[in-house]
Amino acid sequence: VGWEIHKQKSVFSGTYKICKLAANVPDLVVFEGLDRPIPDVEHFHGVLLFADISGFTSLTERYTKNSKKGCGADHLTRELNGYISEIVDHILQAGGDIVNYAGDAMLALWRERRKALSDIISLAVKCSLNIQDKCDNRDTEIGVKLRVKIGISAGKLSKVVMGDHESRYYALIGCAVDEVRKAEGLALANTIILSPNAWELCDRDNIVVEQIENDRAVKVRYIKRDPQFSVEDYTKSFGNHLEYQEVIIGRKVNLAARLMMTYPGVVSCDEQTHYHAKMPSSYFSELPKRAMKGVQNPGPIYQYLSKKHQK
Repeated sequence: VGWEIHKQKSVFSGTYKICKLAANVPDLVVFEGLDRPIPDVEHFHGVLLFADISGFTSLTERYTKNSKKGCGADHLTRELNGYISEIVDHILQAGGDIVNYAGDAMLALWRERRKALSDIISLAVKCSLNIQDKCDNRDTEIGVKLRVKIGISAGKLSKVVMGDHESRYYALIGCAVDEVRKAEGLALANTIILSPNAWELCDRDNIVVEQIENDRAVKVRYIKRDPQFSVEDYTKSFGNHLEYQEVIIGRKVNLAARLMMTYPGVVSCDEQTHYHAKMPSSYFSELPKRAMKGVQNPGPIYQYLSKKHQK
């Protein structure tokens, strides 16, 4: 009897650890077949939601300057954890899968057959409206307001898995990924933008929009009717909605995001990273100074050169 109890405890402990680990990984990865070859490409249709938090830069800078005894990062983490968790809860309750985080932004996916994309777009729009209603224009303890802007796209996607039997890496690619980034780029605080393809595939009789001048993307005003299908049934078909993610935040994360946007197409870094890389100076070239939103006096910025360009 004692051996059976010990065995059951071991099984329970192992199952708990697996579930805890799975909760930190997107359903897109958790539910893939282990027998698939590597590298592997899987094609499917889906809806993407890209939510970006405005005010993160100002919040980071304010906490960095005003913090006492080095507690700024702790206060920042607590503030953003609570805020991001609310947004994530809205997405998970609507059946979405958090695919990735990028500092102050997150990418969510609803995977579905093409013929059902119209209903899923309505679901993503309703989810976005709830996020804007409950989470936008949020006051913080140091007076910085947090705002949310959202882009939505839909269409064919591909999941690419690379690596070996010990470690694997995945990437989500496709026109819908490019479109959701562009849609979010058109959005302002408290707005939701549908990409051209999402607007083409959605239920136009249900989603009321405004046209954007000189662009095929549209701005969502409101939705007439809530989606008429069960989110619970959807999550049963495509995975669970219990998910956690670790997010690395702070001034350096924010600076990395700004460098990526300010110097596209190159590998760039600040002076501190350049110094600690401990590489020959010929491996780097100083970039021209450019204004970066929310970043004051970043110092010299360097480009890491590919081997053929190294001096």
